[in-house]
Amino acid sequence: MKISRVKIALCIVLLAASMGGCANTKDFKAQGVAFDWSQTEKKVLIVQPDLTLGELTAGGMVEPRADWTQSARTYLASNLQSFMSKKGVATVPLDNLTDAHEIQLAKLHSAVGGAILIHAYGPLKLPTKTTALDWTLGPGTQVMRDRYGADYAMFLYVYDTYTSAGRGAVIAGSVVLCAFTGICPAVQGGSQVAFVSLVDLRTGNIVWFNLLSSASGDLRDDKDAGKFVDTILKDMPL
Repeated sequence: MKISRVKIALCIVLLAASMGGCANTKDFKAQGVAFDWSQTEKKVLIVQPDLTLGELTAGGMVEPRADWTQSARTYLASNLQSFMSKKGVATVPLDNLTDAHEIQLAKLHSAVGGAILIHAYGPLKLPTKTTALDWTLGPGTQVMRDRYGADYAMFLYVYDTYTSAGRGAVIAGSVVLCAFTGICPAVQGGSQVAFVSLVDLRTGNIVWFNLLSSASGDLRDDKDAGKFVDTILKDMPL
């Protein structure tokens, strides 16, 4: 399955536009799934998020910012752990992906997530997957369960862009043009789009998936990162 990061980003941006400007979520839960824990303590592996923060230039290109991304990664890690703790779920953080197999599983999740966006949320719905969440990362996830002692894993993909001063000027100019001429070019500002999955590490099956889109929010801020986590995980069935 070859779905590039660019295609995933394009898909979620288009879906975000269709879902509106405020923070929106739309989740799917696999049918007939009851969460099953092998130990008394509920434990979830939180895999290092596939995370990109960037600046939207005047020309509409996105320039990735490593410093912003690192700040967001730190804030998300602490807020994810806090959220799960309030749910009575212990977490095992996998903050640094170095193992080749784990890296491939994280990449596979991003690709499968992109396919879910296209076929479950987008217009290209598959006849057998119109409403059911029936996707998997494969049995290779059992290695993670054996290594970390968690029955489930959380995978998170985030693509977050922020409007530069130059882009802001272009947006302002388009508003003036629209007001005086009636010609209203579609010039978008920054947006926040993400998807999250809960994966049964015994089978690799995705048992819950949620998409979030928003025209506001700042993951470079700890408080906003907390609001993001609360929003994208609010319907998580744990």
